[in-house]
Amino acid sequence: MYRLLLASTVLLSLGSVALAADAVYTDPVVETPVSAYNWSGFYIGAHAGYAWGDYTLFSNSGDGPNVDVDGFVGGATIGYNWQWDYLVLGIEADISNGPDGTTSQDTAGPVWSCNTGDCNAEIEYFGTVRGRLGVAFDRWLVYGTAGYAYGEVEGGIENSDQQGGGSADGWAAGLGMEFGWTEHWSTKAEYLHVDLGDIPFGTGDGTENFEGDGDFDVVRLGVNYRF
Repeated sequence: MYRLLLASTVLLSLGSVALAADAVYTDPVVETPVSAYNWSGFYIGAHAGYAWGDYTLFSNSGDGPNVDVDGFVGGATIGYNWQWDYLVLGIEADISNGPDGTTSQDTAGPVWSCNTGDCNAEIEYFGTVRGRLGVAFDRWLVYGTAGYAYGEVEGGIENSDQQGGGSADGWAAGLGMEFGWTEHWSTKAEYLHVDLGDIPFGTGDGTENFEGDGDFDVVRLGVNYRF
């Protein structure tokens, strides 16, 4: 009986050693966290806000008065995002009406004055085509943006040949923050600085070009629908 118990104890001990030898320790798998909200894909949207800026009217003869521009702006947006973990890269295009303003007749500038009427400047519309680079914190997206800007403008001195208009282009850059409410809907707040270069006005008696030198800023809210 004693020999049977001893043999059983030895066999159990050998089995435990064999199982321990077969057990292999492996490090726990640590998965890299990713943003739970998916920002990828095509989207369209609308935006509205306020723009303000300043233009100095000038010609071959020199500078005229300054014209402050401001006003409500609103328009449409289209874009596409690609997402890698927290990094979001996108391209976006938009179009909107622009700010405008006047300076009263007889206001004097450094060289010439608004003699025949009010000096004025109007961004009839402007658009941008920009890249966006952002970091996603789940449903929050914080981004910077920059790219090409274009527009149609009018201005000069009313009731004269100095009044005119045309196309202008330049650049735009800014910052924004967007929040995804649902799988498809998001809202954003955005700031843009827009510089369309020297904007064209009239030609006077044909020997001079009247233009505006300045830029404007935009703050706006937008809503996007993601497909």
